Amino acid sequence: MIKALRNFLVEHESEMFELLESLVRINSYSGNKAGVDKVVDVLDATMKDMGFSTCRHAQPETGDNLVAWNQARSDNPGALLIGHMDTVFPPEMGFDRFDREGNEIHGPGTYDMKGGIVAGIFALKALDAAGLLEGRPVACLFNSDEEIGSPNSRELVMEEARKSAFCFVMEGSGLNGEIVTGRKGRIVFNLEVQGKAAHAGHCGFPKPSAILEMAHQIVAMEALNDPEAGTSLNVGLTEGGVGPNTVSASAKARVETRFVNKENGDKVWAAIETIAAAPKTEGTSCKLEIITSRPPMVTNDSILALHDLVAEAGADLGLPVKGTFRGGGSDANIVAQVGIPVLDGMGPAGGKLHTQDEYLAADSMVKRTLLAAVSIHRALDKYQ
Repeated sequence: MIKALRNFLVEHESEMFELLESLVRINSYSGNKAGVDKVVDVLDATMKDMGFSTCRHAQPETGDNLVAWNQARSDNPGALLIGHMDTVFPPEMGFDRFDREGNEIHGPGTYDMKGGIVAGIFALKALDAAGLLEGRPVACLFNSDEEIGSPNSRELVMEEARKSAFCFVMEGSGLNGEIVTGRKGRIVFNLEVQGKAAHAGHCGFPKPSAILEMAHQIVAMEALNDPEAGTSLNVGLTEGGVGPNTVSASAKARVETRFVNKENGDKVWAAIETIAAAPKTEGTSCKLEIITSRPPMVTNDSILALHDLVAEAGADLGLPVKGTFRGGGSDANIVAQVGIPVLDGMGPAGGKLHTQDEYLAADSMVKRTLLAAVSIHRALDKYQ
């Protein structure tokens, strides 16, 4: 079985990179609906050519979402593979290359995560060619808005997860074989401060400056960082005021906090609300608005059991597999809330994601796709 899967992938390696290039050369920035929809077109045709049924979920603002499933999936829970089509690179950024330098294939989304989408598709192609998908329920979900928190695909992710026995999120693996067994939760919010405009030269005191109160808020909120508890908070963007001769009437900050479990998330958010409710500058007030959030993916026994299955497959293939915890979020955070076993980082390796130096390690494509195929096969045996 392993030999047949490996031979198929080696023989079709060039096709894997051809599909990857076709996807990478389409700009699919989260805000570029037309571009993301072109990726949907390619994947829709690809899955139909494989004999899968598809359903395109139209979205008015972000790109459409696509679900594909084989006939066996209609009645039984089985494997769910998830890959997001959007990237963080807008067209005007000019990062539109696809080229190879040694073992590194550079381009927007090569690693995060169009390479993982290709790996998932070809893992299924290899299983099908070996006669190992007959009667085995499989579904794929390709969503369009993961990089902005999956606001429009979240319910669809959960719906498909509830129909499944286990899930592999095909984000890229680490260069040393790391797959993800846990992720931090995240809240991104706006902090708005209202003060009162006045002439800076003859304003009375205490001065109702929104910027002054924003400074107090920033210091107090940044003090919530707790590395030992795994809680972080970062004020990443601020704006406000008119000029140096005017007391600012308003100020705004974009903030994020990350946490390892729900308890810590509830604790830090309660502290944020307490700080905002008690401004230190007379004549000012504060308002909080959550922009996006993700629950934590908390490592549990079912996740560890699925990890052990993949690690055993890796040992049989001579490939490293190491469970790891990542601070960044993904759709695995959402799947984990449903309660089915889920692993992330099942795609090929690479690095420098979210930068113009993003790359995929070319020699990992066949290896990690083979690992995904064997893991899907064994997990279907275990969980079906």
